[in-house]
Amino acid sequence: MIFHLVENATLLLSLCWLQLLNTRFWGNNDSAAKLTSGLLFGFTCVIGIMMAREPESGLIFDARSVVLSMAALFGGPLVAGVAGLLAGGYRLWLGGAGMWPGVAEIVLSVLLGLAYRYVHRGGKVGTGPWSLLIFGLLTRTLLEGTFFLFPLASVDFKTSVPMLLVMPLATVGLGWMLGDIIRRVRDERDLNIAATAFETRQGLLVTDPNSRILRVNQAFSAITGYSPDEVIGKQASLLSSGRHNAVFYQAMWRQLSATGRWQGEVWNRRKSGELYPEWLSISAVHDPRGQVSHYVAAMDDITERKAAEARIQHLAFFDALTGLPNRSLLLDRVQHAMNTGTRSNTYTALLFLDVDGFKSINDLHGHHIGDQLLRLVAERLGDAVRSSDTVARLGADAFVVMIEDLDREHQHAATQAELRAKELWSALGKPYRIDELTVHSSVSMGVTLFSDDASTAGERIQQAEMAMYQAKAAGRRVIRFFDSAMQEAVSTRLLLEEDIRRGLQAEEFIPYLQPQLNEAGRVIGAEVLARWQHPQRGLLAPGVFIEVAEQAGLVEQIDLQMLRRACYRLSWWRQWPATASLGLAVNLSARLLYQADFVDTLLRLLARSGADPHQLKLELTETMLLDDMPAAIARMRELKGHGIRFSIDDFGTGYSSLAYLQKLPLDQLKIDQSFVRELPEDGNSLAIINAICALAGSLQLEVIAEGVETEAQHRQLRDMGCRYFQGYLFGRPMPVGEFERLLVATESDNAVVETISLERDAEAC
Repeated sequence: MIFHLVENATLLLSLCWLQLLNTRFWGNNDSAAKLTSGLLFGFTCVIGIMMAREPESGLIFDARSVVLSMAALFGGPLVAGVAGLLAGGYRLWLGGAGMWPGVAEIVLSVLLGLAYRYVHRGGKVGTGPWSLLIFGLLTRTLLEGTFFLFPLASVDFKTSVPMLLVMPLATVGLGWMLGDIIRRVRDERDLNIAATAFETRQGLLVTDPNSRILRVNQAFSAITGYSPDEVIGKQASLLSSGRHNAVFYQAMWRQLSATGRWQGEVWNRRKSGELYPEWLSISAVHDPRGQVSHYVAAMDDITERKAAEARIQHLAFFDALTGLPNRSLLLDRVQHAMNTGTRSNTYTALLFLDVDGFKSINDLHGHHIGDQLLRLVAERLGDAVRSSDTVARLGADAFVVMIEDLDREHQHAATQAELRAKELWSALGKPYRIDELTVHSSVSMGVTLFSDDASTAGERIQQAEMAMYQAKAAGRRVIRFFDSAMQEAVSTRLLLEEDIRRGLQAEEFIPYLQPQLNEAGRVIGAEVLARWQHPQRGLLAPGVFIEVAEQAGLVEQIDLQMLRRACYRLSWWRQWPATASLGLAVNLSARLLYQADFVDTLLRLLARSGADPHQLKLELTETMLLDDMPAAIARMRELKGHGIRFSIDDFGTGYSSLAYLQKLPLDQLKIDQSFVRELPEDGNSLAIINAICALAGSLQLEVIAEGVETEAQHRQLRDMGCRYFQGYLFGRPMPVGEFERLLVATESDNAVVETISLERDAEAC
């Protein structure tokens, strides 16, 4: 009997040892570990059955109930199921009188173990020795009771009492060992995780309550340059940079004592002596009595982050090309100067400088030369001002110089500002040597003075900018001071700009037509001229709104509306014989021609309206073509391929180069009215018109004269070979309906009368 108990104890110890190896071997592979555990528990049961004591034939007494119930409790359904199948299968294979009681013992042990597991996971019972003992007694009692249900099972007190005494104790022993294995493996995993976590990219050090270093990780060594041997046992203060005073550290320890945590940005010192910024987090570790046992500090080297923040800060407030303050920083400094001026009553001057001809320098020599020129301008400005003055670049070729602490009297302050402006002007007017190139440039300068904060900083800069534009308008190389009239003009312009936007949305811009005639006096078409039918101000001529529309980038929208109305009018005219051959000329702005989708937009408009492209003529000015001649030629040729005609407007007032006349796909030259106006007395105008007519004849181009107001001008133009005319002599710009009524007066064809009678139906076009 004692020998049998020793055998079973050895078997259970072997099971526990194998289970420990199995759990360690499979690691995180939970499914494989459970499957292998089930096999171990099952084979243990089989071996136990083979070694079992058999007092009667077919009735086997062993520790399978202990093994299987503990397999279910600590392993779960998969482990218990595999073990139960192995044990049950083997017991069925053995057969005998006690086969079914043995199988029942196996099934009941598994079920009781799973029930115990369920109740334990619910937090109602533990797995301590007393709980396991009670479970073992309950299990053994139930199993002994089941043997009486089987008539073949002969059970007496000689076998039951020892089993009731031994098996619960075996349950306690096996359960305690299995629980210890699980706890040990879990602790090992936790230690591995902690060790892995300790070796992170963050520098970590552990100190005792007296700040003596106990442990550091590799990241700590990489950040500080100290190896573990060099710091372990030393005070953490060896890292101190000396940049923080005692008050700083006292506040740190107060927070640590109060909350157990502290974090913030500090400066520390590397082994090399280099100071560096780091983000430091310190946590206090407490023992079971609540006393601080250790401090754990995590540190991040934020040198790169601080450098990136400095770069971002610099980019936010300084110009990347010149290194000068940008608009944001200038606004801040202007606001500060306004506040200071209010207190001291002294004046501050803002000088707005614009490099004359900078675009031409860029276009002629390339952007790299332009960039170097801007750097040199910035350098000269910096050398020419006091250290207390501010030089800023607002973008492109615009610079601002702010001069503070001028006189308290306005006139004296203005004189001081003018003298300083002339000094800057002189410094910037000298030639610039860039590589092998000598660049000559000048600046236009606007000045505004202020001594209070009555306006915003942005408005002060805008005032200086307006004065600069006045200087440019005066012929460049000029200094202009801001006055209130400029502000009023700008305000008026801005209001008009907003009104134009509203008028475009409401389609208040309408076409007026000025007749164009041939030498026989017959109307061949008209020029489309934009007028603004303002709801309050009435009909407005282009002189009121065109310049503002061009400055605001709205003129192309006006041109598009005129093009659309012209196309639909041409489509309507094609229905009637008297108007079917008429053409319309529409002025085209440079911005519209150079838009990437202009060609497609115009072709779609022609297709939708049904207008004949051959009856549409686009009038361009010479100067607008010079901005990008290759692009202009490409777009014009594409449209020319669809039948659209082209005329050069105001010919003779621009560059009038034969080179571009040869390249451009033109149909007509339009003599500017400034030459026609001087006829017939002015010999120079006569010579120019003669030359234009001769040139057009040699290039097989039509010539049309605009601004014809007298019969004498008309007759002389015909004598010089001009065949087409436009001017007040034949008709002023007029509404579409009036133009069509003019045709009624000059044509006898009844079809014209029919056309005019349908005018109301055509208004939708």
